[in-house]
Amino acid sequence: MTTEDSVLPAPVAADSPPRPSRQVAVPATPQVVLVSLLGGVVFDLAVRSGIVGVGGALAVVIMAAGLVVAGRPANRQAWALSAAAPLFGVWLAVRTSPWLVPLDIMAALGLLLLASSLARGGSVTDLGFGQAFARGSHAAWHLAAGPAYLRGVAGGRDRSVLIGLALAVPVVTTLGLLLGSADVVFASFVDSTSVPTHALLLAAGIWGAAGLLRLARAKPADQPGSPRRWLGGIEGLILLGAVSAVLVAFAAAQLIALSEGGQRVIETAGLTYAEYARSGFFQLLAVAALNVALLLAVRAWVRPETDTMSRWVLISSEVTVMLTLSLVVVAFRRLSLYIEAFDLTMLRLFVGFFTVWIGVVLLLIAGYLAGLWRGRAWFGPACGASGLLILLALNVMNPEAVVARYNLDRLDARTAERPTTRTPHFDLLYTAQLTDDAVPAIAETLADLPEASTERQALVSHLCEPRTDPPFHGWAAFNLARSRARQALATVCYG
Repeated sequence: MTTEDSVLPAPVAADSPPRPSRQVAVPATPQVVLVSLLGGVVFDLAVRSGIVGVGGALAVVIMAAGLVVAGRPANRQAWALSAAAPLFGVWLAVRTSPWLVPLDIMAALGLLLLASSLARGGSVTDLGFGQAFARGSHAAWHLAAGPAYLRGVAGGRDRSVLIGLALAVPVVTTLGLLLGSADVVFASFVDSTSVPTHALLLAAGIWGAAGLLRLARAKPADQPGSPRRWLGGIEGLILLGAVSAVLVAFAAAQLIALSEGGQRVIETAGLTYAEYARSGFFQLLAVAALNVALLLAVRAWVRPETDTMSRWVLISSEVTVMLTLSLVVVAFRRLSLYIEAFDLTMLRLFVGFFTVWIGVVLLLIAGYLAGLWRGRAWFGPACGASGLLILLALNVMNPEAVVARYNLDRLDARTAERPTTRTPHFDLLYTAQLTDDAVPAIAETLADLPEASTERQALVSHLCEPRTDPPFHGWAAFNLARSRARQALATVCYG
């Protein structure tokens, strides 16, 4: 088999050859087979240890290393993306927050997938929306065809090794089950009831790893065509002008809301100022997101007839960006007022960071529309990179600990005046039900609360309630947050 052949059998019809993007540039090697098998093993280990632990982090690290070793990327960016994946995967062994763990998993898998897609060529700075869609379809096809890639391993000794492994697995499984039923000590080594689960997880892991490596060795995705510009400059100017007029009217309303007349309007509507601050927050973010989509659509579909018209469209677009940015500022201010009145929650914290990210996206689109780094489709990747940086910052800061400290510090300030009465607005049950990420911070801050305060007594009671044993055990299930939480609870509950 030459390097230009497809691993899949050639179609019968000579006049319908396989699409170039569905062919593999480099055939499978023994390294590919071994990394795929290892991927199945670590996936099985990660899932059976609960993913949130050393097993999950190890799976990401091994797959990143396997992609470099067996995938042999010819693109330096693919190497960098592979190295970045463990920066998020490692937090699976450090954090337990359900707000962070799914995002870390998606970030790590997304970086590995992007590294595989760019392994044979291409650049992150050229990933426009059309290019991203084309690469996504290309990746989905090769991931689905992962097992077929292993079938194409080179002949001779390499094929013999693969066939030998395929024969050995069922034989060893059968012998293990029989010997386990004959000896209880040997049976303790292997739980026969978990064999089907092992087999399913191994197969899924091998399939995923093989698909990832096939994608890394595949021919590049087809290049998408340029979008059709079907709107003229006048249509674009009218659209942007109308949007800007609405945004200017909203900005005027915000100035009025700060006046005495605005306060009366709010009171007439039956709202407190905190309720007013909360009422439109998500709508403001929705408008900001829609405006970003609108600006991208204008850039892609509007075709100004003259240079003068082009300049006016650009000016109108930048004005829309600035007015939308003012919406984001208003939204962030409203969120701050609401937190000041009703304390901090994980939802409010994450929405605050999302608001900041929307602001960053607007600044990026302002530069993109102005022609910064012209000729490159860098806007989408830059937005993704800024989102990953925010996620990395959240992992480092430990958001659940931040929420717990913020609320307990405010509680300490309020209970200094009323040490024996319940403080309004403090959600005791919410704070007590934060995950192990927050327990050390809660235990540390409890020492500052008056011993007679009802909140401290209730928190200690909640924290020291008997806990069920975790469903996962062993070294692969170890998680730093759970370990630190156990130590903190031992101090709070037993002294």
